[in-house]
Amino acid sequence: YTALYRCMIHPSLASDADGRYRGRDGLIHRAEGFDYYTVFSLWDTYRALHPLWTWLDPKRTRDFVMTFLEQYKQAGRLPVWEFASNETNCMIGYHSVSVIADAMVKGIQGFDRKLALEAMQHSANQDYEGIAYLRDHGHLNVEACSESVSKQLEYAYDDWCIAQIDQHVGKDSLRQQFLERSTYYRNVYDGTSGFMRPKMSSGKFRTDFDPMDTHGQGFIEGNAWNYGLYVPHDIPDMVHMM
Repeated sequence: YTALYRCMIHPSLASDADGRYRGRDGLIHRAEGFDYYTVFSLWDTYRALHPLWTWLDPKRTRDFVMTFLEQYKQAGRLPVWEFASNETNCMIGYHSVSVIADAMVKGIQGFDRKLALEAMQHSANQDYEGIAYLRDHGHLNVEACSESVSKQLEYAYDDWCIAQIDQHVGKDSLRQQFLERSTYYRNVYDGTSGFMRPKMSSGKFRTDFDPMDTHGQGFIEGNAWNYGLYVPHDIPDMVHMM
């Protein structure tokens, strides 16, 4: 019961009783037909908390998605780690995508699906935190991108989420594109050691490698052991590779 109580603390309501709130552009807006929320620590919550919210409170999940889309319109980006209508750029991934996709496939209505798809694609195609390099080369290298392995694995999951919503927005052509990108995790898997490993700009695995090390090894708040099975969207293939 205590854990469930704590699940209800954030995200927090940010719009006033009359619907007004300060947006990502610094201006005062009014939420029409939804409540505007804040404190989206998405790297911490996309795995379990938001899917729980989708089941427990579809209306609030719909408001979360509406908040994301308003922030996209106001700031040109979906939130990464938003606090009080400010983007902190904390942590990695573009996990607003997975929250929106979860809402879509579970049938939550009341938001613009075409706008949602546009925003999701935008997140996946930015020139930010190694995304453009990964899209063009199929892997990130530790020399140019800190936390390269962690980022690559989490981007792969988000891309898989985009591929799952094609039937909900009528964009079949996206499915293969993002399914392909979701397999890029294979490019940092070293079958010899059995670990996900950082690569150099040459495309070769970094030779100085300690699977227990969390500093300078291409991971964030974890190591090669922690991230070794982080392929939640393609577990059979990961098991086969191992």
